[in-house]
Amino acid sequence: MNSIIKIGDVLDYLTQQGVVYQFQGDLSVDIEGFSSLGNYKGKTLTWIKKLDSIPNSEVLNDVTLAVVEDGVKLELPNMIMVKNSKKCFFDIIEHFFNHPVILPEVGAGTYISPSVKLGKNVKIGYNCVLDGDITVGDGTVIYHNVSIINKVKIGSDCVIQSGVVIGQDGFGYSEDEDHRKTMVRHYGGVIIGNNVHISANCNIARGTIDNTVIGDGSKFDALCHIAHNVEIGKNVALIAGATIYGSVQIGDNAYVSGCIVKNQKKIGENALVGMGSIVIKDVEAGMVVAGNPAKPLVKK
Repeated sequence: MNSIIKIGDVLDYLTQQGVVYQFQGDLSVDIEGFSSLGNYKGKTLTWIKKLDSIPNSEVLNDVTLAVVEDGVKLELPNMIMVKNSKKCFFDIIEHFFNHPVILPEVGAGTYISPSVKLGKNVKIGYNCVLDGDITVGDGTVIYHNVSIINKVKIGSDCVIQSGVVIGQDGFGYSEDEDHRKTMVRHYGGVIIGNNVHISANCNIARGTIDNTVIGDGSKFDALCHIAHNVEIGKNVALIAGATIYGSVQIGDNAYVSGCIVKNQKKIGENALVGMGSIVIKDVEAGMVVAGNPAKPLVKK
């Protein structure tokens, strides 16, 4: 990608992508990268979502180009006004300034068993283990020190960061009259859809009988735990430290902050679970809940 572009190049890209925007300024001005508003560097692209994100008014005097959220009243020499300014800003960075990840096809110290099936352009880092009835779709990137075992199907264009463990038996046991516990062997698998992002050190257990399922487009922050038999819909966001107990069902587009969700509970589509919540009851679709125990605050 070019390190120097013109504002006109940015607008051409947005037009090609069908983005609706307004622009004021000079199309011929050069842009030499990007920076945050708090640590702004001259001749770069930055992002302004709201007025209170501006550290001080003086910084605006130096801004060469800003992507500004519709409705924010500012006067800058060059500004792109658009809805969903965050997405627009990062899409521009990805298109013009992204440097592709450099990973080998298979890194040193990685073991891949003969039953594993890899799609096209899969990248696997160092010291990984893929051992079992495993399929990895085209374009998926697996970083270092990842363990994927037993029965796992991973879709296309996924990202699995370092330290992730997928496919181990979940925590389940039977006990006799003297409470002596015997761990329950698991026979299910894990099915992960396309364009799923799993951040560092997450754990995803396989199902006991049926599968643990993660829908297309879902994104998991670091240190999330997904227990056995969990079913997660499409475009779900799990934020750092979320603990999802066994057989939980989470609907499409839900946002689940770092919290605990009790086993066998349901979180409906488009619901939001606040930070630190303990969910012990089902959450209706579109509901915002928070607290310990989590209680409804408002319906979106």
